[in-house]
Amino acid sequence: MDKLMNNHWFMKIIALLLAFMLYLSVTLEETGSSSSPFNSSSSSGSTSNEETQTIQDVPVTAYFDDEKYIVSGLPETVDITLKGSKSDIKLQRDVKVYANLENLKPGNHQVKLHDNIDDGLSVEIDPKTVQVTIEQKVSKKFPLEVSLASDQIKSGYVAGTPSVSPKSVVVTGGKSQIESISSVKALVEEDDADSTIKQQAKVVAFDRNLNKLNVDTNPEFVQVNIPIKRESKSVPLKFEASGTPSEGVKVTSIEPQTKEAVIYGDEDALKSVNEISEIPVDVSDIRGTETVEVNVPLPEGIKRVSPESVKVKVNTSEGSTKEEEAKEDEKETVEKESTEPEETTTEEEEKEQEKEDEEETNLTRTISGVSLSIGGQSDSFLYQMLTPSNGTISISATGPKNTVQSLSAGDISASVSASGYEAGTYTLPISVSGPSGVQITPNTSTAKVEITAKEEEEEEPPPEEEEEEQQGEQTTNYEQQQEQNPANSE
Repeated sequence: MDKLMNNHWFMKIIALLLAFMLYLSVTLEETGSSSSPFNSSSSSGSTSNEETQTIQDVPVTAYFDDEKYIVSGLPETVDITLKGSKSDIKLQRDVKVYANLENLKPGNHQVKLHDNIDDGLSVEIDPKTVQVTIEQKVSKKFPLEVSLASDQIKSGYVAGTPSVSPKSVVVTGGKSQIESISSVKALVEEDDADSTIKQQAKVVAFDRNLNKLNVDTNPEFVQVNIPIKRESKSVPLKFEASGTPSEGVKVTSIEPQTKEAVIYGDEDALKSVNEISEIPVDVSDIRGTETVEVNVPLPEGIKRVSPESVKVKVNTSEGSTKEEEAKEDEKETVEKESTEPEETTTEEEEKEQEKEDEEETNLTRTISGVSLSIGGQSDSFLYQMLTPSNGTISISATGPKNTVQSLSAGDISASVSASGYEAGTYTLPISVSGPSGVQITPNTSTAKVEITAKEEEEEEPPPEEEEEEQQGEQTTNYEQQQEQNPANSE
């Protein structure tokens, strides 16, 4: 073996075999199936050692001062087509595309995209150039709203006043983007909610057309709590006959199988409905005793009523005509008058008694146009009444008849307290008061108020200081004139 290793002819043969094996290995790799992520296609008229390959979705990187500027218009990815030898193309693994914006000022620019591909290959980037906008980076603090649509809540349930922490966020973006922001909302992701919602909600900025803006928010997510409760109450149902019964038929009674219904709606709507009355029952073609199904109407502001219809039993009687009934009623009236004792009270006593009855009788009256004020205001904020938009409410006053009849809107005080609230939109309880002995109840229990921070203004010097400065300047000018013209002063 040692002799073979020392023989130079033997070593040359071994080297030739190794070279041939290496050649076969390279050739088979190029002609065989490849696991490359490139899309390849043969170029017409090219040699067997050249090909065209396309690399899709190559990320684009922008080089600029991201602490001072914001860039928009730059595509996230592009496609690159490579042409050249197969072996050179296969060596391209870490392909990069970038745009150099470091020496550009704020404004609109047409920029060329660059790559890190070797010079031995032909490279085509799609697109080659892009239009970008460079803006000054701006940060601004915005109050936060909670976005929850009514169709995200299960039927028969309503959302209470939401709470969010923190109540404001800092939004960073280009100057034009920040100026176009109309609202910043925490988007709640929920379907058919029937219990309190507690979740981390994503913060999104919108323009006036409710388009989402590509800006950064700090924080990106906020904690949202929204109470969900079933808003309903039971109210009595009251029916009445409608239509004209057949001749000789008299309706003796209307008996509903269900005497109450459950209504669903928001708090204010439920307070305004105490019964569903005057539900019509058509008795035109009814004789004897019949059971009919009657639809329950939906009161104003109520979202749903259950049951939606009830069965009503209608009892009628026959045999007496209207003329006979009239004669019978007249006869009963005459008999009653003949048996009643004569009145012995004098006219003065009757008036005095009526006056006493009037004073003892309570009266309930609705008064509209009562001004609603915002109390507890701070000099650092601006306050706006969102609902009611006209700043007035209606109230119900219950008390002695004479006192209630003389009441006007100016005798009632209504207000909400905004003390301790920061910038944001809030639903606040309404407080009312009136004359002693009169119970005042507002038609709505809450009002929505928007609070915004005042912009800082430069303080102007007091008028007195300005006058003193002007007088000082006039005195100095006069003394200088006297020094220049001593003859005139003498």
